[in-house]
Amino acid sequence: MQDSGPAELAARDSVTARLREIFRLRGYDRAETPFLEQTELYLRKSGGALSSRLYGFVEPGGYEVSLRPEFTSAIVRYALDLDRPGKSIRLMYDGPVFRYAGPDEEDGDKTRQFTQLGAELIGPPAPSADGEIIAMALEGLRESGIASARVVVGHVGVVLAALAEYQLSERARLFLVKRIEELKRGQVEEVSQQAATLGFLSDATTLGTPESADRERLAATIRQVMAAGIGVQLGQNTGSRTPEEIIDRLSRKMSQVDSPEEFRRALDMLTLLSNVSGSVESAVGAARNVLSKSGISVELVSNLTDVLSAAEIEGVKPGRMSVDFGRARGIAYYTGMLFDIYADDASEQTLGGGGRYDGLTRALGYDRDVPALGFAYNLDAVTALLARGGDGISHLELISPSDSGSVRAAVESARELRAQGKRAAVNFEDPASSKRTRAKGKGAK
Repeated sequence: MQDSGPAELAARDSVTARLREIFRLRGYDRAETPFLEQTELYLRKSGGALSSRLYGFVEPGGYEVSLRPEFTSAIVRYALDLDRPGKSIRLMYDGPVFRYAGPDEEDGDKTRQFTQLGAELIGPPAPSADGEIIAMALEGLRESGIASARVVVGHVGVVLAALAEYQLSERARLFLVKRIEELKRGQVEEVSQQAATLGFLSDATTLGTPESADRERLAATIRQVMAAGIGVQLGQNTGSRTPEEIIDRLSRKMSQVDSPEEFRRALDMLTLLSNVSGSVESAVGAARNVLSKSGISVELVSNLTDVLSAAEIEGVKPGRMSVDFGRARGIAYYTGMLFDIYADDASEQTLGGGGRYDGLTRALGYDRDVPALGFAYNLDAVTALLARGGDGISHLELISPSDSGSVRAAVESARELRAQGKRAAVNFEDPASSKRTRAKGKGAK
């Protein structure tokens, strides 16, 4: 964590004011959430991935709380508490966030406190909403002076839908999804070894016991547990399913054994798909080719193409967008398109990012899914980029008491300049100011 001086703050304030106005003209209103939240809010959102990066403690009332590592969870909670079902809610925010990173981690060289400025669009599921968010992210930077900004777009939904075409357990699909970045880096052998250790690529998962016998034993255990009165009683709030159907479904899911051949097919497909990246046209074409050769419908990429088309309608030039199916940041959190923002074609430092997270509301404890998406800038990174070549501080006019005739006259002149919107102050280092101060000091006795 570090101090911010006048130059940094002046530059940040200028960028913040400009971005707020750009967002306001698009219908976004400001919201502010607390610095401290119950830790569970962030763990629910990230699935525990943030646990090692939180600045958390137990407050005097006994609650486990944490400094906010991001805004989205709290903004979504605030929006749903407004209770406006069926209506789109557009909110923007800015302020400091706090994330720990060890020296050897990816973000180890970054500050643990930084400033985010972002926006969330809650309500509309249409790809046009995704296009609006991408366009606004680029528009804010363009209007602030970063005309060459670009976005790299991925799509979690395409990956998940493709994996759903294989007869795999949820555990196996989750394993594969979490290995996308490794597959993109060419670490196929390492991933295969991990899969073999966990039993996905061998017969070790069966433990020599037929699947049906495993399932029946699990079902018997579940019945015994329920008969002992442990857990939730079946028969209430179970919809049209009978208790026996629920027990059978649960035991089937828990005892499911993955076919090594099916797992290998899924791994091969995902290895190819995660390495697809490039211009919009070439990447989409390559992804369709991978899906087609894997026996999967190419229509899975239609939502992504609709999103990219919507961004173009919003004024984003195709050259400012590229596609990367191996983009895996926050993949446990996003449900559809996701994107990262870069300053130009040569830059590898992200200025921010975002995406669609339709499942977040249920993860936060609400009883329904609400379509939502958003993005945030790392405002410190944006400000630093814009401030190169200048100190960000406007000129300060120092008024001399000697030139003005007296301290009183200098004070009056400075006041008049400030009324005109100019920066002005009395030069107290002026000899006339010092003499007058000393004279007033003697008379005070």
